[in-house]
Amino acid sequence: MLLSSALIAGLIFTVNNQVKADTTDNGDSGDTSVLQIGHNDTMVPIKASISPVASRDNQTLRQVATANNTSLEVLEKLNDNINPDAPIKNGTPLYLPQNSNMFAQENDRVPHSLYVKYWSHLSPANRRAKAWIAQRESGGSYTARNGNVYGRYQLLLSYLHGNLSPANQERAANRYVRNRYGSWVNAKRFWLAHNWY
Repeated sequence: MLLSSALIAGLIFTVNNQVKADTTDNGDSGDTSVLQIGHNDTMVPIKASISPVASRDNQTLRQVATANNTSLEVLEKLNDNINPDAPIKNGTPLYLPQNSNMFAQENDRVPHSLYVKYWSHLSPANRRAKAWIAQRESGGSYTARNGNVYGRYQLLLSYLHGNLSPANQERAANRYVRNRYGSWVNAKRFWLAHNWY
């Protein structure tokens, strides 16, 4: 799925009246909350799911929010409520919601433990490409099956060696893409040209 700034990177959305925090059961460590609730019912990704970036140009948090088309309230919550109008020292780690492992659609969320192990080391561009391929291949489902291919990334069953777990799917997909394309960005480029990867 391609994330767009028009959707605020597909990560922040507002719901009406009743707000619930979504959870994922990853089977490894129990339920892990993937959302925090901000004021005005704004959904905020948990800080632990975000790869920080270094601040630059001594910008204020308000300027960062404007430049990234992101809610100032969300940035304040993710960045320990620092003064939104004080210049931020260059190199200070900033948490931006678009660098989260959360995606706009319910079935495209990755359990936190799997994100940390199989997504967090990827660049934002590679995370976006990986999420896009998952949506195109299976709608983000770890249980999608089509003949002799299975799971979120629609890998041949032989690549999974009988282990259909989400963790093994993530591990096998990263290995497959690294060996065949070098990166998820390259795999997406190939997919766009051939409608498979």
